[in-house]
Amino acid sequence: MFPTVAAVIAALSLAQAAPAAPQPPATPPGPPTAVEATVAPPPTPGPPQTATWLPLVAPGAPALRWGEPARCLVTPAGRFRAQCDAAARRCLIAPDATLGHDGQVTGPLERVGPCALPVLLPAEVAGFEQVPALAESPPGFRRDERQRASQISFDLARRVWLGGGWASGGLPWSNQGVVSSGARIDHPSLDAGVPTIVRVRFLEGWAAVDGSAAGFSAVEVDATRAYPHPLLRLTTFVGRPRRFDPPLYAGLWAEALRFETLKTRSGARYQRTRTAAAALTFDVWRTDDLADFIRLKLGGGYEKATGGSGDWPLIFAVEGDARLDRDGLHHLRGSLGTELVLPRGAGPAAPLPQRRQRQHVRAEYEWILFSINDQPASLVVAAGGQRRNDVPDWPTGWVGEVTAQLRFSLWAPPLRAAATQESLER
Repeated sequence: MFPTVAAVIAALSLAQAAPAAPQPPATPPGPPTAVEATVAPPPTPGPPQTATWLPLVAPGAPALRWGEPARCLVTPAGRFRAQCDAAARRCLIAPDATLGHDGQVTGPLERVGPCALPVLLPAEVAGFEQVPALAESPPGFRRDERQRASQISFDLARRVWLGGGWASGGLPWSNQGVVSSGARIDHPSLDAGVPTIVRVRFLEGWAAVDGSAAGFSAVEVDATRAYPHPLLRLTTFVGRPRRFDPPLYAGLWAEALRFETLKTRSGARYQRTRTAAAALTFDVWRTDDLADFIRLKLGGGYEKATGGSGDWPLIFAVEGDARLDRDGLHHLRGSLGTELVLPRGAGPAAPLPQRRQRQHVRAEYEWILFSINDQPASLVVAAGGQRRNDVPDWPTGWVGEVTAQLRFSLWAPPLRAAATQESLER
């Protein structure tokens, strides 16, 4: 039989009471049943206490089930939450409070609503097995032995963040502090019964601390869906006919107002504004929830640079975004691509080649180290390189760069597929 809540409290209270002369019992008392212990009268009062004393939840204890009602159970030992199975004659019982390290009640439970009424009477569970348990918690949260709730799952595709760190490399603006910011919202839905996801990005960008370089995008939107029929079907006739459906899923991407400013080696300021861009995307790999992917991007746009009359960039890129664990604590992202810049008219006053291009490769790893008030702080390490000849007085060969940042999320909810806590880990 599991030790009951009241039995533990009775033991704690009697241990603090003044010792009394032993009285031999008339008959040896047997161990009380679970219900008898729960509804037993309170022990002899000791020194006044500022709050009720309840037992800490033991490692391995099960948790009440999230989404199912928990009845209020009030006993002389304290107030509890109970979920009972009449068929199995078994109740999971958890303290309806947050506890201190010494078992003293410190406040109400977090991340859970009030227990259901009417109050569960002890007589209703007479003869039931009573199992000390952990209070229920929403998906993506975990309670400790003191019933405190902490978020342990984070959806980094839905968040608002600010970051800062250091960049080192061979670019003219490198070897100094950088800051970054952004907001992301992924919205999955069903379009005519087909899973669809729309990704929206706001004000994602970075800047050098001294203002010598910066770049940000006002808004990006892309949409992809799981088509009921494959877009590409391949049938081979070597031996018996075999059909293969290579993963290839089409989507759309659009961007408005991308801005870049750079101070060249001569000290002159170069600025470029991309008014709009659009592209077709083709996912060659993705998870069932469409959140993680590797895809191709083919498109173009219109932009204007300092001293120019406007250019048409053609965009070719491969991008990837993958979550490396089930709680979203580790992420890997990467991209490589080429942009061919086709001049619409006269170029900048400084001499530039007629065929201009920008090339880049970049890999980024993000690891959530801790959270503050359930909002994550992560370490972001990125490495990459670029080559471009569209900026006057700028390195035209491949130049490498490494950055390390600490990124604070102001809002990051749990993953939509986050699990609920089933027990207190041993």
